[in-house]
Amino acid sequence: MKTESAIVISRQTLRKAGAFVGVAGFIALATIGLHMRAASNDAPAPRLLPVEVKTIKLQPNYMVQEFYTGRVEARQMVNLAFEQPGKVAEIAVDEGDFVQSGALIAKLDTALLEASRDQTAASIRRIEAQVELALITEKRQKTLFDQGHSTEQRYDEARLNREALQAQIAEIKAALRTIEINIEKSSLYAPFNAQVGVRNADTGSVLNAGMAVVTLLETTVQQARVSLPSDRIVALRAEKNLSVSFRDEPFAAEIAAVRADINNTTRTQDVLLNIKPDEPIPFGELVELSLPETRVQSGYWVPVEALVEGKKGLWNIFAVEDDAKGSRIARRSVEVIYAETSRVFVTANLTETAKLVGSGTHRVVPGQYIEQLDSGED
Repeated sequence: MKTESAIVISRQTLRKAGAFVGVAGFIALATIGLHMRAASNDAPAPRLLPVEVKTIKLQPNYMVQEFYTGRVEARQMVNLAFEQPGKVAEIAVDEGDFVQSGALIAKLDTALLEASRDQTAASIRRIEAQVELALITEKRQKTLFDQGHSTEQRYDEARLNREALQAQIAEIKAALRTIEINIEKSSLYAPFNAQVGVRNADTGSVLNAGMAVVTLLETTVQQARVSLPSDRIVALRAEKNLSVSFRDEPFAAEIAAVRADINNTTRTQDVLLNIKPDEPIPFGELVELSLPETRVQSGYWVPVEALVEGKKGLWNIFAVEDDAKGSRIARRSVEVIYAETSRVFVTANLTETAKLVGSGTHRVVPGQYIEQLDSGED
């Protein structure tokens, strides 16, 4: 009997203990749920990623800079030569020297010419003496003829002899002038401010007439010869501020001349530009003429950083579109029409005014909501 009562007591005890544990567990779970609910109500909403957003507008056209290559050349270039043969007595310049207009370049040996000049001058003095005698004789014959002591024949001979001697003096003086001119032409002088290019002769050289002694390149004004398509000549004339660059250094230029003919090989026209670099450019160097051109094509200017590489070589941008939940990232395909260093002109299926992620495209993905940071228009 004692054993059965003990068993009954232990079962009742177990039932009470189980009921207590169940109630305690329910209270604990309810308490935890209430705390979690309170915690979830008090926690702030997750913060959106701040992203710089640019505003772009549809453009009816875009302007490009076209570059045309030209060659620097001297406005004037001359191969100086003597007009007569002779031996070079002096070369006053060397290659690379700068000379002023009128500076001596070279001289020929003029010893023979000077001797001939002296001989001719002496002949003139001799004949002048004969002319003086002829005048005296003519006067005497005229007096005798007037008095009837001489014939008309003698008077005519004296008169015509004087005229022949005077004509001979004029002839010899002309020959003397020719010799003096040849002496003058035995010296070469610079016709303009220039730099000496090629030097073809040295002191002591014997030259034929017309053989080049030196080449002179004018340094007062430098020119660039640029070949342009004929349809760009009008735009060139209309451009007020022409710019030519050498080794990425721009400087001003102005039109000197436009040739009227077209090159049969290149189908272009040559334009001569007077250029004004800060430092002289070596002749033969290449320069670039920058000429703007407006092309009719609607599209958008987009920063290069805004481009996202797509499939099969295509390009995308991350547009920012507003909906009920906020600002959402959307992928949009674009076609690149023209590219510059920091921006590209694209066509895209966008509204007239649109927003896009200007930089940091690696930080966002399509469908993501962001916080817009306005970075202006592009």
